[in-house]
Amino acid sequence: MFDHTLDLCRSLPAVITEKKWDNELRFYVGEKLFCMISLEPPHRVSFKCSQHQFHQLISRPGIVPAPHLARYHWVQLKQEDMLPSTELDNFLQNAYEIIVSSLPPFEQEAIHKMKAHA
Repeated sequence: MFDHTLDLCRSLPAVITEKKWDNELRFYVGEKLFCMISLEPPHRVSFKCSQHQFHQLISRPGIVPAPHLARYHWVQLKQEDMLPSTELDNFLQNAYEIIVSSLPPFEQEAIHKMKAHA
């Protein structure tokens, strides 16, 4: 599942990855972070979500407010299998879309053109 999550995040248009000193792989679009995955087991996955999703997700076992980012509606899965893969895929795609929609219009347009040509 770890490889699947990496592949999904990397497959999204205009995504840049960066490994940080805390042994996390971070995923950005337009220089804004939308997901982080720890590289060592248990593979924790943190991602941006809507306020409504945030409250629903943290009520589930194994899902907590993400350290340092919870005030921005980020959650952390204590290990990547806390959600079925299709549900996790949907949340990651949504995190990406939330960030894309917050970008300046010219960046959004460039990303939408990339999607159209994919």
